[in-house]
Amino acid sequence: MSTIPQFAYGPKIDLSGVRDLYEGDHQVVPYTPPETGIDNLGIRSVDEFRVPALGDEPIVVEFRGWVRVVRSQPTTDDWKTTEVYTNLVQMCMKGECDELGEVTVRLQPEILSTGCINTPYDGDDLESDTPDKACRMAVACEFDVPRLGKKLVNKEPVELTIDEVRSIPPAGNPGRGQIYRRLPLYDRADPNGKPVAFLTSLNFSMGVYLPQSQVEELATA
Repeated sequence: MSTIPQFAYGPKIDLSGVRDLYEGDHQVVPYTPPETGIDNLGIRSVDEFRVPALGDEPIVVEFRGWVRVVRSQPTTDDWKTTEVYTNLVQMCMKGECDELGEVTVRLQPEILSTGCINTPYDGDDLESDTPDKACRMAVACEFDVPRLGKKLVNKEPVELTIDEVRSIPPAGNPGRGQIYRRLPLYDRADPNGKPVAFLTSLNFSMGVYLPQSQVEELATA
């Protein structure tokens, strides 16, 4: 049984009747607000950590996996004015490095990770009918690190951002985590204790729609 989030970073989207979209189900059209849907996309992320118990050197892990993101109905049919709200419903990424061994990243089930795609006020092309949009997502992560014997969680959101968005979803776009110097990660078993590690940088890229069979395999990993 899945845990119902007790806290949300933003508006919750009702999944009732919303279709899951996989490879071949949806054609992404530039500058066109799509109908609501649940996108099953690949993702790659390169994260840098500091773990005081392991020394002062940065630890870099490359993750690959999948995200399941529900999009709201666009607020308008006009690309320039429309806003689309998002919820990150599921995520599974795996990576490995010498220092930490295998690391698996999932969502914290108690917190709903949310975001929005809209036109920024400070864009250079606001007079255009097809301005670049900006995408942001506040994410509650759980890093499962068996070698440390811990699951690490962030109490402050990891803010994922994508600029120059010209289609929804922004499949193939690069993005980055907006982290000021270091983001504390706590032991889930001792959330009020001292941070066990720090996330110091994050750069990611959204992939394309995945086949349903691959998503089903990743969802049970």
